[in-house]
Amino acid sequence: MPPVVAFGIVMLVWTIGELVSKKTKALISMMLVASIIFLVGFATDILPHDLILNSGLLNLGNAVIGIIIVHLGTMMSIEDLKAQWRTFLIGVVTVVVMTVILLLVGMQLFDTNVAVAGTASITGGTLSILMVQEEASRILAEGGDAGMLSGYLLAVFPLLVLNMKNLVGFLVTANILKKEARRVQTEYRKGNLEFYEKEVEENTKEDRISILPDFLQTAYGTLFLLAMTVYVAMIISDWTQGNVNTFVIALLLGIILRHFKILKPNALSTTDTFGLLMVSIMVIAFGPLADIVPSDLVALIWPICFYLVAGVLAIFISSYFIGKSVGYSGPLSLAVGMTTFFGFPGTMVLTKEAAEAVGESPEEIAVIEQNILPIMVTAGFSTVTITSVITGGIIVGFMIG
Repeated sequence: MPPVVAFGIVMLVWTIGELVSKKTKALISMMLVASIIFLVGFATDILPHDLILNSGLLNLGNAVIGIIIVHLGTMMSIEDLKAQWRTFLIGVVTVVVMTVILLLVGMQLFDTNVAVAGTASITGGTLSILMVQEEASRILAEGGDAGMLSGYLLAVFPLLVLNMKNLVGFLVTANILKKEARRVQTEYRKGNLEFYEKEVEENTKEDRISILPDFLQTAYGTLFLLAMTVYVAMIISDWTQGNVNTFVIALLLGIILRHFKILKPNALSTTDTFGLLMVSIMVIAFGPLADIVPSDLVALIWPICFYLVAGVLAIFISSYFIGKSVGYSGPLSLAVGMTTFFGFPGTMVLTKEAAEAVGESPEEIAVIEQNILPIMVTAGFSTVTITSVITGGIIVGFMIG
């Protein structure tokens, strides 16, 4: 198949996924739709098994994973994290507690590799499962024993967990946020909350200033800086003999370089490349689906169900008590913890939907959003963007083969 045709088919799959996601108001994620299309297409031979490889996106994705992670770091402001310290605390502790509990229990029920793959996927996002898949590929390439699941099944397992947890997360959190919206509405009607008109700017003009010369602030200069940051992260990781994952270091460097105005906030936004780069790294996750047959999925049903149920229970227990201890309501605490299942932009979409469903006037809707949206957006960054990448980078080192 010509590369341009393969590329076009992959883009068609994403187009269909995006359409379904919008029609269902993100209840069914684009990733879930794409997974089903690829799984059915490869299993029935409607799609050639080398489709993703021929599209040219695979090599691009492998090259830019670190760049995306540095970019995510530049989306985080240390000042914002200080202002939302309670939200950040709930998110971080929830992910850490989940990781420890699910890893330990999983190692008793399954084997180490399945426990690591399940834990990383239930506590993190696409980047976390890419780390697992990279390690699974290494084990397979070296002829190692992947454990109770074969190498390619071990790579597919976290992808399926990720897709299912998005659906579960949206369904559970939507109801929780409506309860919190009603609580905010009640407080507003009692006169305990005020409506304030304020334009929310993602970054102030001062934040957008870089100390670097103009030629390094162009699209090409920015991509160069991001690539070199990843290279530095690789060197630092080598100094630790691989004990600290390159992606963890890249994320932290992104936060630091934004703080010192070396990289601009939301660095890739000035390059017009973010969409293509994100598609290329998401495509990597679907590669193992080309080798799976439907009968293989039977072996994955029990571990998938376990991590979905255990993940929700761990979130409820940890986030509720942590949130209450810092003064958050029960529903808000649970909602913050549940962002582990989906992150941004689901945090924004679900909050706006809850506000519109509960608020009975434009002003009430605005008040609800003002009191919940900043917390939920910060929560998504604290769980999926930061903590899950760090914990995933740590536990992936436990995989054996």
